[in-house]
Amino acid sequence: MKKNLFNLSALLITLVFVVSGCKKDEDKPAPVVSPGREIVSFRIVNPAVTAVIDTVAKTITATVPNGTAINGLVTEISLAAGHSINPASGASQDFTNPVTYTVKRPDNTTTSWTVKVIFPDVVVEDDITQSVTWTADRVYTINSDISISNSSVLTIQPGTIIRFGAYGSLTIGYGSNATVNAVGTADKPIIFTSSALLPTAGAWNGLYFYDKTLSNSILSYCKILYAGKDSYDGALNLLGCDITMTNCTIENSGSYGILTTYSDNKGGFVTYDNNTINKTAKYAIQLHANKISKIGTGNVFTETQGIHITGDFKSTEAETWKNPGVPYIITEELDVDGSLTLTAGSVFKFGADASMEMGYSQSTSFVAEGTATAPITFTSSAASPAAGAWQGIVLWDNVSSNSKMNYCIIEYAGSSSYDGALTVKEPVSFTFTNNIIRKSSSYGITLEYNAGFQAFSGNTISECSNHLITISVKHLPELGSSNILTPSSNKGIFLSGDVKYADPVTWKKQTADFYVSDEIDIDGILTIEPGCKFLFDNDGFFWFGYSQNTKITAVGTSDKKITFTSSSASPVAGTWKGLRFDQYVQTNSSFDYCTFQYTGFSGKPALFTETSFNVSNTTVSDFTGNAAEYQSGTTAPAGTGNNFTWTAGSY
Repeated sequence: MKKNLFNLSALLITLVFVVSGCKKDEDKPAPVVSPGREIVSFRIVNPAVTAVIDTVAKTITATVPNGTAINGLVTEISLAAGHSINPASGASQDFTNPVTYTVKRPDNTTTSWTVKVIFPDVVVEDDITQSVTWTADRVYTINSDISISNSSVLTIQPGTIIRFGAYGSLTIGYGSNATVNAVGTADKPIIFTSSALLPTAGAWNGLYFYDKTLSNSILSYCKILYAGKDSYDGALNLLGCDITMTNCTIENSGSYGILTTYSDNKGGFVTYDNNTINKTAKYAIQLHANKISKIGTGNVFTETQGIHITGDFKSTEAETWKNPGVPYIITEELDVDGSLTLTAGSVFKFGADASMEMGYSQSTSFVAEGTATAPITFTSSAASPAAGAWQGIVLWDNVSSNSKMNYCIIEYAGSSSYDGALTVKEPVSFTFTNNIIRKSSSYGITLEYNAGFQAFSGNTISECSNHLITISVKHLPELGSSNILTPSSNKGIFLSGDVKYADPVTWKKQTADFYVSDEIDIDGILTIEPGCKFLFDNDGFFWFGYSQNTKITAVGTSDKKITFTSSSASPVAGTWKGLRFDQYVQTNSSFDYCTFQYTGFSGKPALFTETSFNVSNTTVSDFTGNAAEYQSGTTAPAGTGNNFTWTAGSY
């Protein structure tokens, strides 16, 4: 049979006197008696208690039995010779609140002492099955697991101290409903700590809130110190329930700061603001993705690994993940479905098998909006990361066109040789501006045929083992200006697919070259900017105007020629097929200041056309066969300044 909640053994009451100051009644100096001799003894008559006098701290401490009525205690005070005290010895006194006593010395100076009566420690040995209040005038000691259940409410007053033995813990709402109302103040926090004389991290178990904990439970201005004894648990554990936590401190945990498990959309916080987590052996918080948005403002995390995100995010409401000042840690695939905004300055660190995948199963608006001085960073969690340390970011087909990445950094990704640091599935089209992708062991960005950009400008992509971007020519015009693309040797922007442009488009000059490995059919109105360079594999070539009216304007300048050449690291004549212009190419097309090199593969010329259009100031070099041919029976193209002549022939 369990004992009563509180140990009802005799408790001692402590009376505390504090010197507040002194004054002289006369100007004439007089000998001063040592303050340590002013009060010789201080006793409570009934119950009989002798106080302990601290002459250095100017305090007096005593102890009385629990349950003593302290509103009418009679004192017995002994003073040094020549001293007097007020209130006088023998008077009945109410010690419900601190009482000031004034001692008058022989020299007529006075000292003020504050007397406080408190109750001693309470050893909590029984589970709490009815509502109770723990008060600040007592220290509570817990040496085992104490459960709160049966719809009980544990209320803890400001300033209360609860000490835990090595196997001590509080379990709330495990089998039936329970509530904890622990609301301290800034100057009177509630303290949950170890009972050890010199505690270290993990000296006791922790606080456990289970699924029957009611959501009106609150921890405010509380300190949870030296908990986390079990390496699998936290100093604070929220197991399928939500609570409010504000202005609290968790410090010196031997494991997690806060550990949560997710069930029925619970396992986190109603509110989480202005809290501090310091010095944890493991993550500051382990929290499900659906609860991350509840991490509010004013929180401080120091000497801790960060916030570990578990599970997948799926929401029908727009949510924001704030920048907590420490990294979010992701150790497996994180699926994001719904409307999610990431805040400037946030850092996401990924384990080797981890990725962030958006819009796989439902319509998803993904906005990662950093700033120039506070970018959003997606990086590796490795201590010394290398390229390919994690998988990357994937935008699936349900990502909406209002999605955006601006001032973001993606680094050390690309562990899959088939995907990029950023992979975009069709038919996604989103905004990608002012971002940095670097140190990918694969591609920088891979886009499926029908995937592209609402905007693509101001981006920097470098240090990728494969091509910086793979993109279909359908979406190539969406690559804007002011991009700094620095490829590895023989890599650049890889082009694929055929296209029929409905509107006039421009292929803009980029700081990386364009690579082609297969036949690409192009119809529509196309302008190629000066300085563009295209590199072709053996079977790579452009076929213009095969199925609809097509106008090609490839006009370079004398110092910014448009170049069509081989992609071989050591090219020789006859390495690729050249360009073909079919019957739908319009006569107002134009090639000017263009350069062709290393053509003649399969006997094909650098240029073969079935229609006549202007080709001027163009050179063909290092070729086999004919430099340029036009379809027999048609008119040879016009133009001046070329280094070759046209030859009639057939493709």
